[in-house]
Amino acid sequence: MSLTDAYRTVVLEHNRAPHRRGRLAAPDISAEGVNKLCGDHLTLDLRIVDERIAGYGFDAEASALTLAATSIMGDLIEGRTVAEAGELAGAALDLVTRNPERSADPRLGDFNCFLGVLGYPNRVKTVTLPWATLAGALAGRLRTSTDIDVRGADPARPPQQPGVQHE
Repeated sequence: MSLTDAYRTVVLEHNRAPHRRGRLAAPDISAEGVNKLCGDHLTLDLRIVDERIAGYGFDAEASALTLAATSIMGDLIEGRTVAEAGELAGAALDLVTRNPERSADPRLGDFNCFLGVLGYPNRVKTVTLPWATLAGALAGRLRTSTDIDVRGADPARPPQQPGVQHE
C-alpha cells in the first residue's frame, strides 16, 4: 500500500469512528487547542494516575485530518507515562515539521501516514494540533494555538508541572 493509500485509509477510518471521542467525567488535565486558519477546535481531557495516562478523551469541531490525528494520538498515549507521552508528542511534531528524509518513526504507528502532509503548511498545522495541545497541556497550559506555534510551546511561559492548570 502506498503512503497516499495509507493516508486515505487511516484518515477515513479514524474520521468515521474516532477512538476515545467524548469528554472524561473528571479529568486531571483539560486543555484546548485551536487552529483558527482551519476553524479547528478541540478539547483534550487526560486522567493521570501514578504518572500514567490512565484516561484520554476529546471533543472536537474539526476537520477529518484533525479528528484522525487526535484519535491516533489517543491510541498511542493512553497507558503510557506522562514522560513517554511527552516524548511521543515531540516525535510526532518532528515527523511532520522537521523530517527532511521523510522517514517513518516506528513509535508513531498510524500517525506515520501523515508524512504526506509535508510541504502543505496548513495541513501540517491541522495534524499537529492535537500533539501541540498535548505538549501544551503537559506543560501546564490550558490553551494552545498552532497559529502561534506548531510545537505547543509558549516561550513567554515557563513549563509547569503536569496537572497544574494555568491560563
